[in-house]
Parts: sequence; structure tokens; C-alpha cells
Amino acid sequence: MKGIKLLLMVTAASLVACGGGGGGSSAPSTQQATPKPDQLSATVAKTAFASSEACPQGGVTIDQGIDANRNGVLDPDEIFETQQVCNGADGGDGVASLIRVDEIGAGAQCTYGGLKVSVGLDASDDGILDPAEVSQISYVCSVTASQTDGFSSLLDMEGEAAGANCTAGGQKITSGLDFNRNGALDIDEVTQIKYICNGDTPVVYQTLINTSNVASNAQCPNGGVQIDVGLDVDQSSILEGGEVTDTSYLCNGQDGEGSISLVNVEDEPAGTNCSAGGKAIQTGIDSNQNNTLDPTEVMATSYVCNGLDGANGAGTVSSNYFTVNTLLGSAQQIECYESESYNRLYQVDYFSVNSDGTGTPYQTCYTETCSNYSMENGSRQETKSFGDAGCAQTHYVNVYCDDGYEWNGDICQSLTSVCPDGQVDTSRGCEAPVTSCLVGQKVEDNQCVNVDYVAVTGNICGIYKDPIKITSGQHFVTCDTSFNNLLLIEAGAILQVDRDWFILAKNGVQVLGNAISPVVIESSPNNLDGHWNYFDFAGDVYLDYESEQFIGDKVSYLQVRGYQGQSTLKGVGIAEAQIISDGHLTLDNVLSVGSYFDLASTSFRASFIIDSEVAGDAIPYIYGGLLASSVQSTARSLYLMGQYSGSAETNLNRPAVLFNGGVSVYCSTKAFVQGNASLDSLSDSNGVCITSDNETPLTNKYAIYILGKEKLSTSADQTVNLEAYIFDKNGLVQPTEITWKARYDVDGTYYDSGQTWTGRKVDISLSQKEQYEVYVESVNGQTDLLGPKSIILNVQ
Repeated sequence: MKGIKLLLMVTAASLVACGGGGGGSSAPSTQQATPKPDQLSATVAKTAFASSEACPQGGVTIDQGIDANRNGVLDPDEIFETQQVCNGADGGDGVASLIRVDEIGAGAQCTYGGLKVSVGLDASDDGILDPAEVSQISYVCSVTASQTDGFSSLLDMEGEAAGANCTAGGQKITSGLDFNRNGALDIDEVTQIKYICNGDTPVVYQTLINTSNVASNAQCPNGGVQIDVGLDVDQSSILEGGEVTDTSYLCNGQDGEGSISLVNVEDEPAGTNCSAGGKAIQTGIDSNQNNTLDPTEVMATSYVCNGLDGANGAGTVSSNYFTVNTLLGSAQQIECYESESYNRLYQVDYFSVNSDGTGTPYQTCYTETCSNYSMENGSRQETKSFGDAGCAQTHYVNVYCDDGYEWNGDICQSLTSVCPDGQVDTSRGCEAPVTSCLVGQKVEDNQCVNVDYVAVTGNICGIYKDPIKITSGQHFVTCDTSFNNLLLIEAGAILQVDRDWFILAKNGVQVLGNAISPVVIESSPNNLDGHWNYFDFAGDVYLDYESEQFIGDKVSYLQVRGYQGQSTLKGVGIAEAQIISDGHLTLDNVLSVGSYFDLASTSFRASFIIDSEVAGDAIPYIYGGLLASSVQSTARSLYLMGQYSGSAETNLNRPAVLFNGGVSVYCSTKAFVQGNASLDSLSDSNGVCITSDNETPLTNKYAIYILGKEKLSTSADQTVNLEAYIFDKNGLVQPTEITWKARYDVDGTYYDSGQTWTGRKVDISLSQKEQYEVYVESVNGQTDLLGPKSIILNVQ
């Protein structure tokens, strides 16, 4: 059989156009505004064009002005400024496509042999299709064994126009046997036709601009026009929310002044504000009525940036301001009580990026806050924001009642239970409580319902009363921020704090980062000092022992950088996650399994840390709680600081370090340090450390951690509920048999109460007025147990 080898090179030109990118954006209002009778509205008209001298690739013309005759149309004599927003230039040629054809013998691919057709891109640009460059292989096979009698296989190639066979065109491969031996592949000799298609031509996205009236908001106190710019990615000819890359505003003048809004548009060279150049849009009020926007009348500047050449038309996004934050002292316009713990008034000056913080700021805002001061059975927070026309004008008062209390409008009053113990009152009557729901749900009237989250896609600032979902992508935190309802942060969300602000999430938080897209909170590039205040995330979580699952609020793959204050994670579950922080972080009533902590400074308070590693430079302080089954990759020192008294309701009071590897321990008060492999050192100057079995390899014993305080008081015949966590060197244990007993001491002699209880959770009742030691006697028949396995029960 004659062999046919053919090398064909196909070069395709890739055409990519770029639309306008954006500068820093704010969250747009969704309300529509109707101008007051004494106001003239700022108006924008836009028209698409194919090409011009300034914009060879076409774009959009934006006419801006004031609707002086109030006919709702921007007439030619009302236009103050015209600008063109250009599409980006075409991208360069693509890499050459190559095709190589080789003869193959009989085998798995072709029973009677045939041809192997290899296709790929010439990444090395050497005109040869190397094996590493092959992206697709197909075969043209002989159809009968008779081909070995001397008939030749023939192959024809010809260009294929764009159409049903190849969307972007390509090559048509026709193959067969030369039965008449004329050296040509005749029609009746064709046995197979295949197509090798070019890659699809890149989509050219159109730049779209959408304008809408807005009511009074932080950007335009007297209303105005919102301008959204973006790329028509879905080619619907409608600029949708997810396609917006920049938002700016044209604002109406103030009531009663008779002044009009003016817009000044200037070329913006390539630089910090627009990487590929663009337009600077200045807006303000014509205070001197000379129909010119003088420099002293400019209220705000935004940028419409050209896209970068060659990559899907997507321009870079950069913020267009930075702030200088000054503490002026205590709050002046709101009332603070004598016992307040947080009382301050801040002045925030906004400067353009290229001003270096010198000269006159274009906007000055103020925020004052009084918070976390005590009131009977609860606490109160009040925040007020005010300042120039573009500043937030808000005033919030929030009251928080302690557990078991509710706000009646005047005070936090005690809740009255109408149901038996273990049940809750619902609209349907008394029911067993629902304790867990899916992510994105909450318990309402003792049923799981979906949370109606409000999505935040732009800047973050102020007090949020609704459940909030912070979407993936970049956000700027531009003032002290409190989330007073539920908070959900999507994977890939980046919160950049632009000054000395704090972030609070008080009533439930879900941080849904993952290994590929963590949630990041860090200093903004506009932050002159490079740091910010602190964050506190609080939730409610518990461990379902049997399933070994955390139920409630969870935090996963959170990276926090640049803060200077004392930050807290409280009442959350951290499972198979990573927490990185370069400030002091307190973990309070936290449950953690299989996680990694890289912390500059930390305190664990009444927390459950199992199968997790603690890294960082500072020595962790452990105030109550449990560190178990964790092996450190580097030597780790721990300070055990005794029982945790910060919360009367906590279950993890006593400090215990059980079945760990690579730790050294200092005990300041009573603590359990048992079953740890390669205990590097133990400092116990007060003689209060309870130690045993700290050796290599890890012991095979069980360890017990009885939840609750070390000492309890009760009355005779009153039931006391006790619960124990059971561990071995591998982690949590699901035991088949647990036996509890009680004994009392008379002049140094212990007497057995004669009672026995079984199970991980028990209800204990004792009749005699004595001081008892209640303890776990055995687990699965084993009695040599480690850990805080007993409590003292005073029966009075």
C-alpha cells in the first residue's frame, strides 16, 4: 500500500474587541425619581456608532446636559458636553493551526490499517506539529483487507467554508481507495469524509451604557441620573446587572437655589485612574450661574475607562479615591450613656488618588457611634452619619436583649414560657425545637425557611438591618459596618477596608470560602496607613456528637490581613478550613475539626479544637476548652490559663490538652495535660497541672471531657443533666458502653453512693445531702481513663 503523508498549516486570525472598563463603583439604587417642579433634571442621551476618527472600532456617543424645557428629551440646545466611549482595538493574530497525516498499520484504531490525522496549535512557532502540540487525533481507516493487494489509499484536502459543518470554517478531508489506479480519488472511490474545523472566531462584545433616574440617595441627595457602563456579554442588547463595570452619577441641584447641575468631561490619560486611558467626568452645581463648572464647584469625579486591547474587551477596574480619617473625639449629635464602651466621632476626608492627601478634599463626611454600653438585660448601639451632599445621611438605634428577654418598645422584658421543658411555643402549639437548617435557611416559627438575602455587589458601609449576602468579587469597606441580621459571604469575596474601620456580624454568619476561592478581608490599596480596626463575627453552633457534624453558623477558608485591634470569632464552627490572620484573634466558644490556624496572636476561650494545627509566631493562650488529637508540624508552646469564667452557660470550662503531638505546656492553674506524644516540656510552677501518659507513642487509653463547670450545686432529688465527650488518640469515639458512678468523702474515706448510670448523656438525682464526686467509671469496660472525667456535685 502506498503511503501518503501530508503536512498542512492553517493560520487563523483572532479578532477580539475591547469595550469600556470602569473605575471604582458604588452600589446602584434601584428606585426611580421624578424631579420636583422647581428642579431641572440632569439628562443623558446615548447613541451607538460604527467608527470615527477617535474610535476606529466604534463605540457609543454620550450627550449630557440639563432638561431645561422639561420635555423629557435632551434637545440639541440643552447639550453641555458630548463624549465618545470607544470599543477597544482588535486583538492580534492567533497561533497557527497545523495538521499532520501519518500512515498506520492494522491495529486497535484501524483493523486494516489507514491514516492517522493529528491537529493542534503551533505553540513553538516552528512550522512543525510536535507531539506536545497535538490537541485532537482522528483516523481514516481502510474498509477491507483487500486493500493489501496493491490498491492505494488516497486522501484529498480542501478548504471548508464557514457553515453547518464548521462554524468558523476549516478543512474537508476526503479519503478512499484508488481502485482504477489512476492516481486520483474519484467520487465512486470515496469511503469516508471528515472535517477539521478552525476554532470559533472570538466574540466581539458591544459596549453598552444605561441611564436611569434615581431618587435622593447618598450619591445624589436631590436625585439625578445614574450612568451604568459595561459589556454586552450575553449579546442581549440589554445591559444587565452582572455586566456593569462602572457606575457614575449626574446629580440635580439643591432645592430652592436656582442652580443647575453641570458636567465636565475631559480626556483622562493612561495612568492610575484608567490603565488604558479614558474620560474623567466631573459633576457639580453651577453656584455662580456662569454656565461653567469651575474647579471650586466640582463635587465628584468619576472615570469611564477604555478597555485594554485584545482580551475580551474587559477593562481594569481601579478605585478613584482615598480617604484621610481623623478622630475628633466623642460623639456630639447622639446621646451616649456613662457606661458606654465605644464612643467616638470621626471625620473622613475624600481625596482624588493623585492628590497625595494634600489640598482641599472634594468631600468631607462624619460618623459618630456609641455602642456596647450596658442597659438592663441587654445593650444598645446608636450610629449617625452626616456631612457633605455626597455623604451617607443615616441615623440608627439598635437594641439587643439577652437570651430569655425580648424588647417591648421600652425595656428588655423576660420571656414567659407556656410550653413544657424541651418544647417551644409556635403558631401551631408546643413542639420539639428545630435545631438545624440548611445553609441559606433560618428557623422561623420553629420551621426551616429560606433566608431572603439582600445581595451587596458594591461598596460596604453603615448598619445593615436586612439579611445580607456579600457576593463574590471585590468590595470596598468605606465606613464602620455592622450586620445586625444574618450575614452570608460567598466564596471569592474580597473585602478591602479603606481606613480605620471595624466590621461586625452579630446575629449569625456563614463564611463560605474554599481552598480555591477563600474569603479575604484586607487593607485597601487606598488605605494610607495600611491597617484597619478589627472584625467580630458571632454565631451559634453546636456539635451533633453522633454524626460528628457542626450544626449552625460556620466559617471556612477565611484570610484576614491588616487589622490592628482585638478581633473575635465567637460561636461558629470551623470544619476542614483555614483561618489566616496577622492580628490578635480570639476564638470564643468555637468548634473546630480538621482545620489550620496561622495566627500572629491568639486566645482560645472555651473552644473545642480537635485534629487541627495552630501555627504562627505567638504562643496561644487557652482559657478553658479542649485541644485534642492535634499534631503540630513544628514545636508549639501553649499557655493553659485555667477555667473560663467569661460565660456562665459555656460547656467547655476546664482546659485540657489530650492526645496531641509536638507541644510544650505551661500551666498557671488547674489543667489536664495527658496522653500527649513527645511532650517537649512542661512548666508547672504552681503544681496544678494534672499529668500522665505523656509519652511516645500515644497511649491507647480513652479520655473523658465532662461538659460544664467543675463544681455544681443542687437540691436533694433534683435532676442534673450531664454529658461527656469521649476521645482516643484518633479523635471522637462512639462508645457502646459508658458507666457513671458517684462517691462521697467522709474524713478522707470515699463511699460509693450505690447508684449507677449508663450512657454518654445521663440524668443524675441524689437524695442525701452530701458533696459527691460524680465520674465516668468505665468506657467499653476500660477503667484507666484520662481527662477531666468527674465533677463535684454539692447536694443541699
